[in-house]
Amino acid sequence: MPVMVKIIVAALSAGVASAFGTISEFPTEMTSLMDHSVDPCTDFFSYSCGTWYNKTTLDANQSTINVPTVLEAAADKVIEKLLNAKLPKLSEFYDACMDTATLDTLGLAPIEVHLKAIRSTNSTVEAIFRGATISKATGVPMFVKLSVSPDAIETTRNVLSAKPVGLPLDQNDFYEPVWSLIEKPYRKYLAKIFRLAGHAKAEAEAATDVVIFFLRTSAGVDLSNRRLQSAVTSDNIQLSLSAANASYPLGVGLQLQAFGFDVRARSNTTTVVVRNFRYLDDIERLLRVLTVDSLKTIIEYKVLDFNAPFLSTPFVKAHSNFYDKIKNGLKEPPSRAMMCRGQVETSIGELLGSYYLKEVWTDKTAAEANLLVLKLKAAFMTGLESAEWLDDATRANATTKLSKLTHLVGGPKNPKTYPTLMFDPKAYIANLNKVSAFDTTFNLALIDTAVDKHLWNKLAQSMNAVYQPSKNRIMFTAAFLQPPSFDAKADPSANYGAIGFIIGHEISHGFDNRGRRYDGNGKKKPWWTETAAKIFREKAECFVEQYGSMDVKSELTGELLGKLDGRRTRGETIADNGGLNTVFRAYRDFVNAEVEATKYT
Repeated sequence: MPVMVKIIVAALSAGVASAFGTISEFPTEMTSLMDHSVDPCTDFFSYSCGTWYNKTTLDANQSTINVPTVLEAAADKVIEKLLNAKLPKLSEFYDACMDTATLDTLGLAPIEVHLKAIRSTNSTVEAIFRGATISKATGVPMFVKLSVSPDAIETTRNVLSAKPVGLPLDQNDFYEPVWSLIEKPYRKYLAKIFRLAGHAKAEAEAATDVVIFFLRTSAGVDLSNRRLQSAVTSDNIQLSLSAANASYPLGVGLQLQAFGFDVRARSNTTTVVVRNFRYLDDIERLLRVLTVDSLKTIIEYKVLDFNAPFLSTPFVKAHSNFYDKIKNGLKEPPSRAMMCRGQVETSIGELLGSYYLKEVWTDKTAAEANLLVLKLKAAFMTGLESAEWLDDATRANATTKLSKLTHLVGGPKNPKTYPTLMFDPKAYIANLNKVSAFDTTFNLALIDTAVDKHLWNKLAQSMNAVYQPSKNRIMFTAAFLQPPSFDAKADPSANYGAIGFIIGHEISHGFDNRGRRYDGNGKKKPWWTETAAKIFREKAECFVEQYGSMDVKSELTGELLGKLDGRRTRGETIADNGGLNTVFRAYRDFVNAEVEATKYT
């Protein structure tokens, strides 16, 4: 995005820089960041940002500084204030996480009931069903994950889906040469959590062997590359619950039953979309051949690995020593306060967001942001209507899609604040389990309901500006709509130039090389004529060639590192150029319609 702005604006700078660069009324907070000694026609970036670039220094813990990092720092201050403000529910949840003394005293107690239940099972079916009931109660991922999301075919309806649970490591980590680098520390971690759970050394080592066999097999290590590719990219299938139970009795059927679904034939009309079904075929076969003892070991591992960050200090250290230091390469693990803040965001993020909105979001801000989005949509519509290369049929479909584009700003109007739950400041894992069970019930209730495009899936306090093709909507969170990105009190030109460009960028994503494949309802279907699609591809190829010709140089040494990959950046460069054209058009419309003409406008 920055490269594109530099190039496009530089082309315009000869006509505008001399006119605007020396205006005394131009805000000093802007002019103080510029370097007027630089010719904007030669290096517009240095002209516009040179003083800021030369004077700005990075703290020891910073790798970069830009608008998003400034926004994140501002949000962090508000969140830290909220977490220490003793607010209802929020403080009990956060304090329970911070109370390591109580967690150390409790030891295994918070998960003891689950470990006993797993160890007491005597059959394959009983073991897998027990694991599934634990999953429903606590959120521990077992073999198959049940979720609710818009149907890929009928995108206005929510459907139940079942898909394989992801791996604890990247798939490539289980292959050489990476595996040889992490196998020893990973074995050490697994053996440690089994020892902490009460197993003797020999038992822990044997359990580690079982877990690694299961994970490497699940990762496709023993499958041919061709079959693995098929497993990863295969289509989904929609089945009745009874058919899913018949096809995948262990992996899917027992999970459905544990979650309260009736899988008997003709018992109900609910269906389930089975995702990556060929991969699930392999998992089903694996579950059939594993011994009961091996299954019990694997299920216990899943409970231990999931809960390790929430248990006593020895569990937390073992988990951090592998995942933070070995897997993620951190020299120091996150502080306890940072860990607990992260878990607040993960578990009760909307509750935190409701408090955050009260701190930073006003009706005026919401109204101004909403109005700006509407103006950008209108400008984009003008662009569609005036694009000579679009034929009438494609133009009509494009304008229909734009008219159906939903936009959300700020945060949810009715966030999940968990009114029926009481959190105990001395029972961290119990609090986590309560939230997980609440969320599971909430999500399952959405099955066979209409998709609510106003139901947020981003947190108000997170840094997000996004286009979601399956819902045909754009979202801008409250944390993103803060100064310097957006300020309801600022001059309109500043807001058009900053957040206006981002809004135009996200709208453009709905019509880029990926977004154009979805219609106004979020359904993946062709709506371009072949003639228009051919011209689009030709125009997109121009961006590929233009950006692919750009040099990438080290900021420190000036060394040429290579060329930009124009094909990989295609979606972003299309959105960047679309966003810039749209915001420029919108600003000119604003000036012409609402601002008294002056020698500066």
